[in-house]
Amino acid sequence: MLKRGANEKALTGQVSLSTGGALADAFSLIGGAPFEIRYSESGIEEAVIIWPYPKLLQALLRSPMPLLPSQTHEWHGRMDAAGQRERANALRSLTWEGAQYCVRYLLRTDDARYVRVEERGRRIAGKEGMQSRVIGVLTNIDSVQEEVERAAYLSAHDDLTGLWNKNRLVEGLDYLIALVRRTRQFAIYLRIEISNLAQTNETYGYETGDRLLLGIADRLRDMMRAPDMLARVENASFGLGLYGVKEEDLDILVARLQTILSEMPYNSFHGPLYAECNFAATSLADKAQCSYDALSQAGAALEYAAKHEKPGLSFYSNDMKIKPAPMPQDVATAEDILEALNDRRILLAYQPIVDAKTRELHHYECLLRLRTDAGEMVSAGRFIMAAEKLGLIHLLDRRALALASETLRQYPDVELALNVSAGTVKDMEAADAYIAALRALGPAVTRVTLELTETVALEDPAMASRFSVEARSLGCEFAIDDFGSGYTTFRNLMAIEADTIKIDGSFIEDISISPYKQTFVRMMVDLAQTFSVKTVAEMVDSHSDADLLKRLGVDYLQGYMFGVPSASPAWRKQAS
Repeated sequence: MLKRGANEKALTGQVSLSTGGALADAFSLIGGAPFEIRYSESGIEEAVIIWPYPKLLQALLRSPMPLLPSQTHEWHGRMDAAGQRERANALRSLTWEGAQYCVRYLLRTDDARYVRVEERGRRIAGKEGMQSRVIGVLTNIDSVQEEVERAAYLSAHDDLTGLWNKNRLVEGLDYLIALVRRTRQFAIYLRIEISNLAQTNETYGYETGDRLLLGIADRLRDMMRAPDMLARVENASFGLGLYGVKEEDLDILVARLQTILSEMPYNSFHGPLYAECNFAATSLADKAQCSYDALSQAGAALEYAAKHEKPGLSFYSNDMKIKPAPMPQDVATAEDILEALNDRRILLAYQPIVDAKTRELHHYECLLRLRTDAGEMVSAGRFIMAAEKLGLIHLLDRRALALASETLRQYPDVELALNVSAGTVKDMEAADAYIAALRALGPAVTRVTLELTETVALEDPAMASRFSVEARSLGCEFAIDDFGSGYTTFRNLMAIEADTIKIDGSFIEDISISPYKQTFVRMMVDLAQTFSVKTVAEMVDSHSDADLLKRLGVDYLQGYMFGVPSASPAWRKQAS
C-alpha cells in the first residue's frame, strides 16, 4: 500500500498533504488516512504510529488534532474500552506475514466528540535487519453506520409515525398467539381503518393527511400497555394486538376508541380535523392460528362491512370469504417442475474445487440450473424449494445424476460432486432407485462424491447412514455439506462415515480479518484430521482468505475466486 524509497519521506511524516500527490488524493477520495505501525523492542503496546498525511487524519476526524498520537498506547487512550480490547487482540493476532485485521471502534476527538471509525491493516515482513511493520488505513464510517442503523430501523418501523410496520407486526402477532396458547388467555387483533384519509389528502394536501395520521398514532400509542402491540399496516390502517381482551369486551373498547379517535379534533393549519374510523377484529389463537390468518381475517371483516354498509365494528366469522393471496411469480408449481423436466430445461452448472496447496483442480460440484424460455441460465433455487414442499425433489436429484452420468462418460478424467436431498434419502423407494442409478455407472461411480447437508443427515440419521453405506460400497465418496450451520456434535455426524466435510461459507467469508472465525475453523480442521476426514472451505473469494485457509490446514477450496458455476467449464472448452 505504501512503498519504500520514493515514499520514505511520506512514511516519516515529512511530506505535507499539499505535496502528497496522487496517493494522498486517492486516500482523500475514500475518506481515509493511511498509517504505518513500527514495532518496538518492548512490544506492540509501545509501537510507533506514523501518519504520513496528517491533514487527512484531521479531515477524517473533523478536528485540528495538533498533536498526532505517535504510539499505540496514546491512540488507545482516545478509544472506547471495547475498541481498545478488540484492537489490541487484533494486533497481537498478526503473527505471520500478510496477516490482516479489521476493527471498528469509537474514537474521541480533541473537542470531546466521538467518531466511529474502521481500521484495516496488514502485517508486512521487514527486510534483513528490519523489524516487521503494519500498514493500513483508517476511515470514518459514521455516515455508513447511520445508513445501516436507518435501514435496520425502517425494516421494522413506519417512517412517518415511528410505529411498527407490517413486517414487525407479523412477528409480534405470532409471538402473541404463542403467548395466548401458553398462558391460556385471550387476545384480539383489531384493525382500524381511517376511512376519510383519502378525502383529507385530496382536500387539504398530503401534509395535512400526514398530520392526521401522526395525531392518531400518538393517541393510540398512549393507550398501549405491555404486551399489547401497535403498528401502521397500510397507508390508512393501524393494527393492534390486544392481550387479555375477549370478544365480548370489544364493543366497550371500540366505543372508547371512537370517542378518543373520532370525536376529539386534531389541530391543523386548516382548522380542526376529524377522523372517521372503521374497525374489524378477529380472535387470536381461536380463529386466527397464525399472523397470516389474523391479517387476512381482519381484512375480510373490513370488506364484509363495506359491502354490507355496516359501519363501526365488524368481527370475523367463518362465513366471511377471505380472498386468496395471489401466488408469487417466483413460486413454482408441480406442473412447472414436471414441464421443465420434460422439456430438458433443468441443466447442470459446474463449479471447480481446487487443492488448497497446489491450487490445481480437484473436482467439480454440480449445481442445478434452469434454462428460461428466453434461453437464459438461472438458479433453480425456486424449483428446488417448491419440489421439496411438493414431494418431487427426488426427480430433480435423479435428473442431476443423469446429467452427471453423461458428463462422466464423455470426460473420463473428471470427478464430480452431486447434492442429494432429504426427499431422496428418507424415502426408501427413491433411495433405492438412486442407488440403482449409481450402480449403473459402473467404474465411473468411483469419480462421484455425494453431498448431504448436515441438516438432512440429522433429520433421519438411520436412513442417512444406510444410504451412505450403500453408496460407499459402490465406490462413491461421501461429503457433509454446510457443516457447522446446524446444532450437533462432530462425532454424531461421523456416524454416517463421511469422507469429507464442507465448512459452511458463513464461517469462511472474510476469515482473514476475523480471529473468531479463524479459531472456529482451526478447531474444525483439527477434529477432521483426527477422524481422517478431508475438509472443503466454501465461499473463498479472496487471496488472503485462501492463503489463511491453507495455513489452517484446509484441504480444498471452493469459491468465485477459483471459478463461478458454469455450464461450459474449462475442461469442456479444452476438449472442444
